[in-house]
Amino acid sequence: MKIFAMLLFVIAGSYGCANDTSNDVHKRIIYNAHGLKVITSFSNRKQQTISILYGNALALQSAKTGIHDQGEVFELVTFKQADNKFWYGSYINGAVQSIELVTSYAKDKKVIDFNYKIVQGQVSGGADARINSITSHRALLFP
Repeated sequence: MKIFAMLLFVIAGSYGCANDTSNDVHKRIIYNAHGLKVITSFSNRKQQTISILYGNALALQSAKTGIHDQGEVFELVTFKQADNKFWYGSYINGAVQSIELVTSYAKDKKVIDFNYKIVQGQVSGGADARINSITSHRALLFP
C-alpha cells in the first residue's frame, strides 16, 4: 500500500511540474528599442492595437518643444493587443504588427525634412501623412 501511495504521489507530482506551453498566447513580447527612449504610448480600440513611440534624445526634445532639428530618430512600434491574464479587462502588447522609422535631416540651412521607412508590416496612409502623425505626438510628461 505504501508503494502504491508513493507511486501515485510521484506521478501526480510529475504531471503538476510538466512544462505547459499552451499559454504562449499570453506571452508578453518585449521589443528591443536599441537605446531609444519612450516618447509616448497610445492605443486604438477599433483596430485593437497598442503603439509605442520611441526616439533618440533629439526626437524626445522636439516632442517636448515642437521644434524639429536634424538627426532626430522616431520609431513607432505597433503591437496587436493581447488579453492580460493577470488583470481582468486589461490588455498588454502582443505580436508586433508594424514598425515605422522617421529620421530628420537638413534640406537647407533652415529647412528640416524627414525620411520615412516601413521596417516591418503594413500601414495605411501615405508617407507624408504618416510623418505628420508620428512627429506630431507630444512627449509623455510625468509629474
